[in-house]
Amino acid sequence: MIMKEKRKQLCTFLILGIVMILCGIGLLYASAGKNIQLVINGETRLIKTHASRVADILSGAGVPYSTSDQVRPGLDQRVRTGQRISLNRAAKVHLDPGNGIQPLDYLSHQRFGGNILLDAGLRLYPGDRLYWKGSELRPDFDLGAVSELDLELRQAEVFTLITEDFPEGRTAHGSGQSVFDALLSAGISVSKSMLVLPDPDTLFVPGMTVEVLPLRELTVSVNGKLVTTVSAGVNVGEALARAGLPLNGSDVSIPSANEPLPADGRILIVPVSDSFSMKAETIHRETEWTPNPDLDLDDTKLITEGSDGLRGTFTRTRTENGEMVLNETSPETVLVQPVSNKAEYGTKINVRTLETPDGPIEYYRAVKVYATSYSPCRSGTTSCITGTASGRKVQKGVAAVTSSWYNQFGGQSIYVPDYGKAVIADVGGGIPGRYWIDLAYEDDNFEGWSRETMLYFLTPVPADMVWVLQ
Repeated sequence: MIMKEKRKQLCTFLILGIVMILCGIGLLYASAGKNIQLVINGETRLIKTHASRVADILSGAGVPYSTSDQVRPGLDQRVRTGQRISLNRAAKVHLDPGNGIQPLDYLSHQRFGGNILLDAGLRLYPGDRLYWKGSELRPDFDLGAVSELDLELRQAEVFTLITEDFPEGRTAHGSGQSVFDALLSAGISVSKSMLVLPDPDTLFVPGMTVEVLPLRELTVSVNGKLVTTVSAGVNVGEALARAGLPLNGSDVSIPSANEPLPADGRILIVPVSDSFSMKAETIHRETEWTPNPDLDLDDTKLITEGSDGLRGTFTRTRTENGEMVLNETSPETVLVQPVSNKAEYGTKINVRTLETPDGPIEYYRAVKVYATSYSPCRSGTTSCITGTASGRKVQKGVAAVTSSWYNQFGGQSIYVPDYGKAVIADVGGGIPGRYWIDLAYEDDNFEGWSRETMLYFLTPVPADMVWVLQ
């Protein structure tokens, strides 16, 4: 009996020992599990697991997932105790971008409205509005675990905004009924100390240009007077114009018109006056002559009429504050080039006869001239001159012509009605613009001439014919 009792006690101790060992192993196994931080759509919970792969950990924790969900680390990755597993479930998004763009349907793992738009390749500009279920959705609102989203984007309109920092203008986005609303939606605040153009109450039109500039107190010195005013502008010239003190003509300012407004608001206007004058004279056209054997001698034919030219100088005078600081004259230059006439002259010589009181004459050329007369003591000088350019005496039968005609016709015989025959043998001054001849007399038989008459050039025809009379 005693032995049976002892064996029974021994079995009991053995069983208790085994149980205690198994409990210890169980406690040891339980205490050896990993602590994992599981974040599901932004909500965090702590779990303890003996699994190593992310997929096994999620399954062991009873967390369902699909291939469209975003899991980090990846499902096949192994994690250590203390690591984080994030699961962002995909939401079905229906987005109406507005502005006539086709609606978009896509999946997004983002929780914030602004980031959901980025998944569609869109971004929110100042003034844009995002709506969900008919209410405005802030871009930073946490949507949490939402499986479906029906969003509407109302995009702001583009306009050009000019400020001190962006005098050339920058692109801005805004919306609203008025300019004020558009600026406010674009994050631009305005106050009474600012100049807003156009007026803030003006109807907002997409694409318009809006200026928002601080009003500055200016002290302007002009014509020796100080003018204090308030104005605004991206540069000195613009601010002066808006203050009713525009730079006129060549006026200059210090600082210059295209510089920013000075910090102290002091501007000097220097009135500048520029005047220009021109002194010009005509360049008379020439004539390019071509012979025509079918035209009679001294007949001409104009083919193309030219035009006179012009030469001259320019003088520029500048005054600053009423004092002349510049007076310069340019070198003489041709302002307009002359264009020559193109004409033909006749070379057909017709020898003719004419009955005169002095008998018949034979001539090859007849020219209308203005005739005057002279004698030794009526030569237009204070003394009596008896000699001529040819060496002959001043007497009837001698005729004087201009120097150019003398060089061409000196020594030729001529006939003048009511005077008779003569020889071109002297030089006189002539009458500008006219063919002219001066008929000689002795002092005691002088006759005064001052009228038009005909001049006949008598044969023989000279070998060195002058075709065109000048």
